[in-house]
Amino acid sequence: MIKLFKYLLLLAFLAGCTKHFVVTSTKNEHYSLKEIKSDSLTQLRIDPYKNKLDAEMSQTLAICDSILTKDGIESNLSNFVLSAIDNYVNTDQQNAIGTYVGIINRGGLRTGLPKGIIRVNNIFELMPFENEMILLKITGEKLKECIGSNCKNNKLFSSNLSYTIKNNAPENILVHGKPIDLNSNYIIITTDYLANGGDNCSFFQNPILSIKDGIKLRDVIINYCKVLDQNKKHIISYTDGRIKSSE
Repeated sequence: MIKLFKYLLLLAFLAGCTKHFVVTSTKNEHYSLKEIKSDSLTQLRIDPYKNKLDAEMSQTLAICDSILTKDGIESNLSNFVLSAIDNYVNTDQQNAIGTYVGIINRGGLRTGLPKGIIRVNNIFELMPFENEMILLKITGEKLKECIGSNCKNNKLFSSNLSYTIKNNAPENILVHGKPIDLNSNYIIITTDYLANGGDNCSFFQNPILSIKDGIKLRDVIINYCKVLDQNKKHIISYTDGRIKSSE
């Protein structure tokens, strides 16, 4: 019994002597990946994939006659992308030919296109997102709301629409050359990002109809470049004045 008491007393003493560590300072260091030596075996495995990717990204798609930017209420860069969507409609959404309105957002165009050779990597830089194409059917009221929103924040680009911006509101709205009918329905070709309410596009939510076919906007642009090249045409800069501002 005495031995047990001594043993318990010893354990209590040792427990009381246990050290408790508290963090009093931290030190962060940055290591550049470029400074880390690559493992030869790892590099040997990676190189074939890297070389294949580099070859695909450097593939020539088309020739651009001038620099394209997203500047302005109607930009030459957005018109190029909207022309790519027009080509997509003509090949994959033929039921929408002559009736649809194309909508893309300014923020989705991440960079311009240079003059000269356009390669796959240029299109990835322009459109790095995985946004997919989607067809919506919305009311004329919702379309007018979309146009009105753009007049206030200038976030969207459109095709097959024309109107004048006055006091941050649209006037003389034409859809395919005809006055907008608030009691009619309209086809919108846009991206799933905007259809889901991205960039404050709440007017696209809860549409009458929604169809997504899985093709990415980036691939739509790449395919259009290939079509231009096959037909010996260049990417050209153009604006047609369909969106005007009286301010």
